Amino acid sequence: MLRPKAYATALLLLSLGLACTGPAPRVRPQRPDTPVDRPTVTQTTDEGLELSGVVSKAVVKPIDDETEAEAAPVLGPLILRVGLATDLERVDLPCCNPDVQLHFGDTTLRLDRRTVVLPAAGISHTAIYRLQVAALKDERQAQGIADYLNAETDYPAESVFDADTDLYRVRVGRFATREEAETAQGGLAGLGVTQSWVVSEGGDLENAAFLVRRTTAAGATEESRWEGRWLDLFSESADEGLPFDRHRYRGRLLFFLNDRGLLNVINELPLEEYLRGVVPKEMGPELYNELEALKAQSVAARTYTLRNLGEFAAEGYDICSTPRCQVYGGMGVEHPVTDQAIRQTNGQVVLYDGRPAETFYSATCGGHTENVEVVFPLKRGEYLRGVPCLESGSTAVQGDEVAGRDFPRGLVDQIFPPATGDPPALLSARLEQLALLADLPPPSRRLGSLRRPEVMRYVASLYDVAIDRRLMESATQVRVRLDQPPDDWGPRERRFGRYLINSALLETPAPGDEASMGEEETAQLLFELGLYLGVLEEENAYFLQLRDNRLHVRDNGVRPAYALHSAFSTFRRRGERLLPEALELMAGDPLLIYRSGGEIVSLVQPVDAPPVELGRRAPRQSWTLWKSDDDVRRAVQTRYPGFPFRGFQVLERGVSGRVGKLALLGEGGRRIEVEGLAVRWTLDVPDTWFHVERVDRPGSHGWVFRGRGWGHGVGMSQAGAFGMAVRGSSYREILEHYYTGIRLGRLKPVPPRPRIPAG
Repeated sequence: MLRPKAYATALLLLSLGLACTGPAPRVRPQRPDTPVDRPTVTQTTDEGLELSGVVSKAVVKPIDDETEAEAAPVLGPLILRVGLATDLERVDLPCCNPDVQLHFGDTTLRLDRRTVVLPAAGISHTAIYRLQVAALKDERQAQGIADYLNAETDYPAESVFDADTDLYRVRVGRFATREEAETAQGGLAGLGVTQSWVVSEGGDLENAAFLVRRTTAAGATEESRWEGRWLDLFSESADEGLPFDRHRYRGRLLFFLNDRGLLNVINELPLEEYLRGVVPKEMGPELYNELEALKAQSVAARTYTLRNLGEFAAEGYDICSTPRCQVYGGMGVEHPVTDQAIRQTNGQVVLYDGRPAETFYSATCGGHTENVEVVFPLKRGEYLRGVPCLESGSTAVQGDEVAGRDFPRGLVDQIFPPATGDPPALLSARLEQLALLADLPPPSRRLGSLRRPEVMRYVASLYDVAIDRRLMESATQVRVRLDQPPDDWGPRERRFGRYLINSALLETPAPGDEASMGEEETAQLLFELGLYLGVLEEENAYFLQLRDNRLHVRDNGVRPAYALHSAFSTFRRRGERLLPEALELMAGDPLLIYRSGGEIVSLVQPVDAPPVELGRRAPRQSWTLWKSDDDVRRAVQTRYPGFPFRGFQVLERGVSGRVGKLALLGEGGRRIEVEGLAVRWTLDVPDTWFHVERVDRPGSHGWVFRGRGWGHGVGMSQAGAFGMAVRGSSYREILEHYYTGIRLGRLKPVPPRPRIPAG
């Protein structure tokens, strides 16, 4: 999905409609030509969407944590129809497999002979051919596209509501022949409408039927005529699949007689089994061999499917099998690792504001993704904001040296600089300083030794008004409270209680045990007390970028930026230790930020993140192209026939640097403004993130394009997702990095609604 050749424009990406036939048993599915109420999308509660209909019902509910995601029940089969081929004049069926059957009404034929299916129908009167560019749930969006095309082209455009599918279809032009409509597609391409498709209106099928020809072993031909618009092919051996056009498919194959009197071939199967043929085609498991990245891809592909079902309902199917939708390869591309990724994210989708999001993704982003409206001018989405990608490389962040002291001792020494004196006096002075920072009264006495009982008594007396007294009870009592925390205990109390238990500060020492706390133990005590008292604040965040000495991070959907001063330390995980070293951060890496008095005092990279070499996984993240004047002129005139091209001017750029708008300059002052992804198609370049240099030399007049990325650059970067997974990010963290402010939800099937009796 959404690879460089796919989805040239936002006009083609605005559909929202779910058309699933719901949980189905392993027995033969319901006849395709039997009228059924197709499920639709309706907002039900704050928890999510309801896919409701007579046949089935499922609910999308948010997932709050990993545990819930893993514990949720396996999703039952939601059935969808995938278009494999259209406008065929014949279909040759496989010979001699008795398990494969052709089914029509009460008639069943086993394919033990050579069988050919042909259309047998006429058109009652001449149809009008049109170009369909979108099928939308939103009437205002659909009308906006129609108005835009009416203003920018000589073809009439309109938004027409289809009561059968509950979608607004945007169609352009009125052509007497299919050839005229196909010719007009080139004119629309300059506006970014590069993936429109031809539909017919006004023509009705006459005597719709199929001819089924069978050749006997002796060479004789038997022919039968089956009235109707649907046939289905299924196998009693589900694991073998059904062959078509050198591929094998799960589920069943449907043959649909379309409005043009030709055959469409459709694969009907459960959503989760469909994904088994999509994910390895979109993100090859041999190349992107990280499970968490493939899980992120699985969720994105599942969400895309649900978001875009229904766009091709007039053609008999829900979604296509090409890069126009998502590339689908059937059983032959299935892989154990992608199967595992799909299974472990069963039913999970990306939600924004309770609705399935438009989960754009592409192979590489060049270092930074782009805001959706820059690339797709008619699209809006607060979750599709430009973010730095791992492909941009690593960023070094170096704090003050804390020589030879691991975390947290190095941080404690930074906040409470070491002083002279014996160890009890030093700890006593530091505890007193901590009390002053917490606005507590100073102690009336000093600590006499570092034996645990005495240290604990001293802490209890010094902070008695600030520390919950229930935390100062015996180890047994605190353990009981941690098992069943009081209602007024939050994360702060629970963390400090666990520390006290693990440190043995609450334990009664054995007789004769005179052991004292060491330097590492006293540093840990000061650290935990600092967090409990609020003198030290800890924040979990994810690194985005360092720009103008400001640290940009992501924290629960918010993107704060912190000024970095010279007085802060940095610690990096190496195995089991957090060592005082410079950080090597990549976009999406987790960070622990420690602040005191509102200022950053320390940055910790808590994951031992290995270096990432994207190599062949992102071979096109940067590129250089030479184009002569004739090359550019031909590319422009492909979209704008006859335009007297002389040059162009970049007008706007997005947050990543991608060109959002440029002006084509022609002779006589003629000028055309081109926006979004149409810039890429018009100039015929790999991505809209480029800078260009004019070259005028003897015998060499043209342009040098130097760019980054390959595709549209919106949403998830597959190479970046792989790199994040290598460095320890989960699939949830990957999705939350690329789709701002989203939540994960899960489709959960529930019992079907009963039919309402007629009358």
